[in-house]
Amino acid sequence: MTTLCVAIIGAGPAGLALARLLEVRGISYIVYERDASPSVFNRTGGTLDIHASTGQRAIAAGGLSKEFERYARYDASTFKLWDGVGKGKQYVDLERGAEFPEIDRGDLRKIYLEAVPEEKIKWGHGLKRVTRGVDGQAPTLEFADGTTASGFRLVVGADGAWSKVRSLLSPATPQYCGIHIIESRINPNNPVYARMQARVRKGMLLAGGPNRTAIFQNLGDGSYRLYLGVQVPEDYARGGKVDFSDNDAMRALAPDLHRPRHRLPTLALIPHPPSSISWDPVPGVTLIGDAAHLGPPSGEGANYAMTDALYLTDKLAEHSGFESDEARDRAVREYEVDMFERGAGLVQRGLDMLACFYADNSPLSIVDMFKEKGAPITETEI
Repeated sequence: MTTLCVAIIGAGPAGLALARLLEVRGISYIVYERDASPSVFNRTGGTLDIHASTGQRAIAAGGLSKEFERYARYDASTFKLWDGVGKGKQYVDLERGAEFPEIDRGDLRKIYLEAVPEEKIKWGHGLKRVTRGVDGQAPTLEFADGTTASGFRLVVGADGAWSKVRSLLSPATPQYCGIHIIESRINPNNPVYARMQARVRKGMLLAGGPNRTAIFQNLGDGSYRLYLGVQVPEDYARGGKVDFSDNDAMRALAPDLHRPRHRLPTLALIPHPPSSISWDPVPGVTLIGDAAHLGPPSGEGANYAMTDALYLTDKLAEHSGFESDEARDRAVREYEVDMFERGAGLVQRGLDMLACFYADNSPLSIVDMFKEKGAPITETEI
């Protein structure tokens, strides 16, 4: 048994933001993370734009604004939209500036890991199962290494898309929405690097076309991350339907991929249906981030995850959430009711954006989306 107030499952942006905010407020907690050590880091995901109204607020509340400024790349906030990846038209060239600075995922993680005491993160603790407590008892956490933990006043699932904690709250699972994303990286020694640098500069380029997109992002080390999105069956990456080592096949999908020498990572987009982002209260358990409201990539996911952490800690502080079970449950429920609405909106906006990106008339559909948002639209030949 343990006397700690909060167990946080997962050391991603949501879990680490929550840990730091609890640290600042003097609330006891422990983070359980499946990675074996801080040096094990999944580098997929590239760079994040941290919004002033959401993610930056959580960073500031954790007292980490100065640290964030060391890594934030305000000169990487440009955005271009092209008609295809060859000759065509450029429709948008936006400077988003201070509202949307970029930061590499690894740098954001470093900021938080330096701000959370080492002893408060248990590495190599992948959650295998969580069981509901009996007669008011706290849930029991069972880890892949055979150990268990229980007795927490609150268990917070920050364990991503396939959250184990979510099973205590909802039977809903992520659903495939028809898109696979293939990731690659273009380093300075790649023969196409100079061409990529001239095209993308320090920001992001989205090349649109019917039922296909290619997104290029500049990272802090100067390299470029490529995301190629294609509409394909769910088993696209299994069963030999595509050979990722076949240069000709890959260039047919993405002309700027140059001689891939290894199997490129691919992932299916699997959001939660917006209607599933709601559940009845379960004492002592809640969710934040992707575990609560997984949506398609939209530039808002990490921001909303960190905002969840901020709102949850604010409610716990407002209601003195650990003075009694009733105060805790009231604080958690008020957080959840707000989060349900925000999360469902996040997922729906992501799905609407996907529909624009993969429409038959893309990228004109994306241009129309920007116009509806009031973004300045320019059109030039490239």
